[in-house]
Amino acid sequence: MNRIALLLTALLLAHLASYAQSHGKPDHDTTYYHSYKGTIIGRVYLSRNYMQVRMDPPGSLPTMKYHANTPLSIGLGITYQFVSFSLSKGLNFLESNATKGATRSTDLQLHIYKRKWTLDAIGQFYRGYYLSPHGLASPDGHTYYIRPDVGVQLVGVGAYRVLNDQRFTYGAGLSQNAWQEKSAGSLLLGGQAFYLALNGDSALVPHKVDSVYNEKDIRKLHLLEIGPGIGYAYTLVIQKHYFLLGSINANIDLYLSQELSNGTRGNKVGFTPNYMLRLGGGYTTNRWGLNLIWITSNSMADGKTSGYQYAINTGNYRLVYARRFAVNRRMKRILGPDIN
Repeated sequence: MNRIALLLTALLLAHLASYAQSHGKPDHDTTYYHSYKGTIIGRVYLSRNYMQVRMDPPGSLPTMKYHANTPLSIGLGITYQFVSFSLSKGLNFLESNATKGATRSTDLQLHIYKRKWTLDAIGQFYRGYYLSPHGLASPDGHTYYIRPDVGVQLVGVGAYRVLNDQRFTYGAGLSQNAWQEKSAGSLLLGGQAFYLALNGDSALVPHKVDSVYNEKDIRKLHLLEIGPGIGYAYTLVIQKHYFLLGSINANIDLYLSQELSNGTRGNKVGFTPNYMLRLGGGYTTNRWGLNLIWITSNSMADGKTSGYQYAINTGNYRLVYARRFAVNRRMKRILGPDIN
């Protein structure tokens, strides 16, 4: 009986030792990047968000672009584990051009950069646009045509699987929750879904530009898109501390567009190619990092009633200073002094 108990005890201890050893191992190749899961990353940044709606009419009519007049913003952000939150305030005294009118905007963003997955969720609400080219549709032909009544609401989510998670991490360049020390890349597989509403108090196209569209009084567009995507991301590391990040996702989306005017609706279903591009670069140490990031995406759809093609381009530029703060003794040992 004692021998059986000793054997069972030995087997149990061996199992526990094996379990502890396997769970004590890093879940990635630490010669390529270091994870800072046990830290809080605080950041201060300057950014500019933008949202543009391009309207391509059939025939020889000019292409129109509605732009939001957004100022430079200053913001604060925080990352813990894989979740990032940020809050920014527009510096209205740095508004790009008062002759372009004013834009009221709210941007909500949630970015989760896990080892195997990246998740982006956004909510953008803009009101107040101006039309380009300069002078188009304006009474004198020398000023911007301003539409304070035009608004855009966009909500969406995208998720992608990082296939080479052993050697590549998105977080190093985008949320600073890791340090990529060797160059590496990864194939990305996933998809996206979003809903957009474009609306005005009157027809979206001025009578002076397209009288037919204006007389149809198309003043609202609803757009729903969903579809799979594939992409590739790569981080080039130079002398361990400097990096350049490039990433592109391409989607084939199924869309439903709906143009609304007084008493009529025009629905259209189709497929359209879309993309998201991420570019970044900067300098990283074990304690802090300075990064410049540009994220932009483009989505398209056709309208049934008008025959127009609508393209929505949204994104932001961001200059970020990030600092890591340890929350446990283990991370304090890993961070140590600020080694350059």
